[in-house]
Amino acid sequence: MQLGNLFIPAQQAVCKVRTEVMEVTRAMLDRRNANFLLWPPCVEVQRCSGCCNTRMLQCVPTVTQTRYLQVTRIQYIDKRPHYDKAVISVEDHASCRCQTHPSAAARSTSLPPPPPRLTPKPPSLSKEDLHRHDEMKANQSRISKAALRTMIM
Repeated sequence: MQLGNLFIPAQQAVCKVRTEVMEVTRAMLDRRNANFLLWPPCVEVQRCSGCCNTRMLQCVPTVTQTRYLQVTRIQYIDKRPHYDKAVISVEDHASCRCQTHPSAAARSTSLPPPPPRLTPKPPSLSKEDLHRHDEMKANQSRISKAALRTMIM
């Protein structure tokens, strides 16, 4: 943001608990039935987010708490809405810390170096095999020249 000639220095978004919006889904109440709606459609939860000093670290919760919320279940029966109270659970993060990222930890583990690549020794061929190889090359060039002629015409 610029105010005249003043610039506000950027601040790192440190790893901490923040309020986030989470969608309330039917699966949170009943995974087998899709013939109802829930109100409200979204709620606020507390979640860890922010930056750690390196990509090897990620912001993760160290303490979580389950909170139970009362929502309204709306079901249409004979084209009329029926309202019931229902309870869903959400998980809030209570505290956070920077911790080694699982994929970074897997990359940083010391693996033995790969074995050296050895160039395979070409098999020793007889004169007959070498001449047969030359004949095959000649046949290939004749075939490819013929194929080119048919493609051009």
